[in-house]
Amino acid sequence: GEVLFENWESIFNGNGGRFPMQIPIYSFDGRNVLTDPAWPQKILWHGSNQNGIRLVHNYCEAWRTADMAVSGQASSLWNGRLLDQKSYSCSNKFIILCIENSQIVDGRRK
Repeated sequence: GEVLFENWESIFNGNGGRFPMQIPIYSFDGRNVLTDPAWPQKILWHGSNQNGIRLVHNYCEAWRTADMAVSGQASSLWNGRLLDQKSYSCSNKFIILCIENSQIVDGRRK
């Protein structure tokens, strides 16, 4: 995988989750969502504010609806931010990003 952020806090530090756009973001089947035509809009759902706090009235009813009348918070990847602040109809088929937290914690106790 690619490193998009140095640590978990750097995603949610209030700058909208700025990431280096030259790093590819891959789907589970190995396609780069930034270049593959399967995702023509290059927008991802997130449902939170710039600090990662869930927006309870703007995340497609807990991600359970595709109703045109309901909205969810999403971000265009062309802006170089994962948490850009824009509302879209939940009928859109945008990218869902799964982030692996690969922090290594020493589980030994004294």
